[in-house]
Amino acid sequence: MREYLEQIMHQSITERPYDSVEKLPLGCRNAFELTIIEIQNQEILLATPVDTMNLTELRKMRIQLERYTGYRCVFYLKKANWYSIPKMVEEGIPFIWENHQIYLPFMGMLLKNNEQRIPKNCSVISFLTQKMLLKALYENWQDVSAVRAAEKLEVSRMSITRCFDEIDALGMPFLKINGRSRRFFARNDKKVMWEEIRPFLRNPIIHEFRPERKPDADMVLSGISALAEYSMLGEDNYVTYAISKAQVGALGLKSIREIPKNEEPVCIVQEMGYILPFEKGNVIDPLSLTLILSEEEMKDPRVESSVNEMLEEFVW
Repeated sequence: MREYLEQIMHQSITERPYDSVEKLPLGCRNAFELTIIEIQNQEILLATPVDTMNLTELRKMRIQLERYTGYRCVFYLKKANWYSIPKMVEEGIPFIWENHQIYLPFMGMLLKNNEQRIPKNCSVISFLTQKMLLKALYENWQDVSAVRAAEKLEVSRMSITRCFDEIDALGMPFLKINGRSRRFFARNDKKVMWEEIRPFLRNPIIHEFRPERKPDADMVLSGISALAEYSMLGEDNYVTYAISKAQVGALGLKSIREIPKNEEPVCIVQEMGYILPFEKGNVIDPLSLTLILSEEEMKDPRVESSVNEMLEEFVW
């Protein structure tokens, strides 16, 4: 088993027997061969079923094993079926299916058919995951399943499952196992949650356009224009807007001549990785706005004061 994992994962793995079997319920003691393995400086309980188990049994046993041992439980399956495996991935149940697939969501890792795939670089989360985290903060999500999160964001459940995998891989403390699925629990203190997620978030701007004329369309405000809408700050000489990636083609922005960067623009249009609807409607959400503002802009005491004013009134 160790040799197989080292060959597939291309790294050294240590193993030792789990030696506190007496702590486990009787049903668990005889149902598994238990081993502690160390991968990437993490100790994991590897549970190999003695006999074939169905998905319902694995769900129940995983909860008991993690509760009584204190380790993350990963099932080592010598046999599995093509129904159980997708369900286990969907529900975030870690497993190693011998000679087929390895799924370790807390490491952000999926290996399939002996080929490694990292769902997302754990230093740069996807824009959808970022959008979900911010929406969860604003709305104080409590006990929100992947299905409910998908409904809230109007995306597929599988997309949210990938978001949950990224959050798990980054070690954020918002997911809990509740029965058969992972659930999202936001911090009640929004400032604390913001401080926890801020290091992982990125500027949502993909590209900035400086068109010689304003596109004939309704667009939400961004940048200093948005901050002026949220506070008493005066506006720039030009307006900054935000649009989604899908709007770039619809507005024909790539075919409009642009104003050189050394000249004052007519307006600035920012293509965003996501746009999160907020209560004011005509502006981007406050926390995304703080990610957009440059260090140079934040050095202006008026801007810094307006940001604090905005956060106190609309977020905290």
